[in-house]
Amino acid sequence: MIKAVIYDMDGVIIDSEPLWREAIIFTFNNVGLDFNEDMCRITQGMRLIEVVEYWYEKTPWSGKTIEEVEAALLKKVTELIIEKGIEMEGVATSLDYFKTKGYKIGLASSSALSLINTVLKQLDLEDKFEVVNSAEHLNYGKPHPEIFIKTAQQLNVKPIDCLVIEDSFHGVLAGKAAVMQVIAIPEAENHNNPKFNIADYNIKSLTEIENLIFE
Repeated sequence: MIKAVIYDMDGVIIDSEPLWREAIIFTFNNVGLDFNEDMCRITQGMRLIEVVEYWYEKTPWSGKTIEEVEAALLKKVTELIIEKGIEMEGVATSLDYFKTKGYKIGLASSSALSLINTVLKQLDLEDKFEVVNSAEHLNYGKPHPEIFIKTAQQLNVKPIDCLVIEDSFHGVLAGKAAVMQVIAIPEAENHNNPKFNIADYNIKSLTEIENLIFE
């Protein structure tokens, strides 16, 4: 029985994936890499430090440390979100819908806590979530289920009684690994991607939430 809903942030709450790609391309090109959007999608849903470490291992650069590149990337994406970040369609109505059903509501994001706080303030959502978690300082990031299990514990709900809303494949894997039900809302280009079939529900927008029947 569903007792809690756990939202991802990027691509679910805020239309930030294009901004992340812009920031990643800008930051990595500044250290001499020839970066593009397809490369960004490979690490979508991972923690910022994991993204930087992944690409350093694949194509090492010189002149800046991993920590310096991580800080530059966080700074750039934060600036872009403040400048052009907008709420995803259906966020407010889906939150209201879940509240009317009596579900507890949490947020579990791979993003840094500072960025989560920026987004919640930007979208005026600071009081909408009972628990807000960042995977920034956890032992593992998505697709490991640690952040979802931690969020369920803090909501005082068993993982099996939680519903996760995710847009990335890494996030969907993490939700399933936590033994939670998962709603996948992939980007338009992945709406028909069969790898998202592992999710319990596959929709195109949060506006479709009320049409679903949860077990």
